[in-house]
Amino acid sequence: MNQKAKIHLKKENPRVNIRNLSIMAILLSVLLLIAAFVYTPYVLLMGLVAVITGVGLEYAFTKIRKRPYKLDAGAFITPLIFVLLMPPQLPLYMVIIGAFFGVFFGKMIFGGNGRNIFNPAITAYLFLLVTFPFDVGASFIDPITGSIVENINLADATFTGTTEQLFGLLLGQYANSIGATFVLGVWIVGAILLFLKVADWRIPLTILISTAVFTAIFGNFYPGQFSNAFVALFQGQLMFVAFFVATDPITAPRTSKARIYYAIGIALITVIIRGLANAAEGIVYAVIIMNAVGPMFEPLEVIQEENTK
Repeated sequence: MNQKAKIHLKKENPRVNIRNLSIMAILLSVLLLIAAFVYTPYVLLMGLVAVITGVGLEYAFTKIRKRPYKLDAGAFITPLIFVLLMPPQLPLYMVIIGAFFGVFFGKMIFGGNGRNIFNPAITAYLFLLVTFPFDVGASFIDPITGSIVENINLADATFTGTTEQLFGLLLGQYANSIGATFVLGVWIVGAILLFLKVADWRIPLTILISTAVFTAIFGNFYPGQFSNAFVALFQGQLMFVAFFVATDPITAPRTSKARIYYAIGIALITVIIRGLANAAEGIVYAVIIMNAVGPMFEPLEVIQEENTK
């Protein structure tokens, strides 16, 4: 590779597609609006505060570095996903802290949009979960009664996956994070995301199938610690993260087979944490681990393709 080509590769940002970022920002906003009907308009205030914090930080960061600032849809995605991962009554000062941490340490210090290694929203989520474990991990709202509950359905022993309970999940009648409560809405908006080819369908489909398979396998060895394989697909934040977080083109691998390996890894780690670790949900940990490991799968596909030529 000559010097001119090296300079070109260093400057370009191939994973950033403004059209796709704009569509993603719109669809995430739709989920936030739906959540406002399930809970209260307070979640819209959370979203607004997070966006202002994130955009303001990006602007200040670029100005301090004496570089031109151009506002695009990418500035809205991290704050929106972060809020959609949160419980619906998170204090606003925690929203500010989380959005600041995610944008600054998850994105800007790596060089800005398109150059980050880890998903910034997941980075923010995990930071808040460690810093304010009760508020983030055990402070949810029952959408029907409005009362505070200490866990989502994943840690609820009374949730057995009956037809009534599954329909309740689809219609947003069980406590969960803001974006994951109304599962039917996640399906519809997620389907639009895939139909418009904003995200690769291989990642969510592989995550869901692999989660069911691994849950069934581990359930045979530890029957009292794992849910039914079908029920596991409806629990926790799995659906939302599979469609809107794991599919992030910036932190996911670039090649098709590598994305499948990446998704299988997310599912395996999720199932292990769900059943064998002392944590209510595992997919957020799984995503950030596979953000680091996922790119290692890319050379495998390149080698296989070269061997077939």
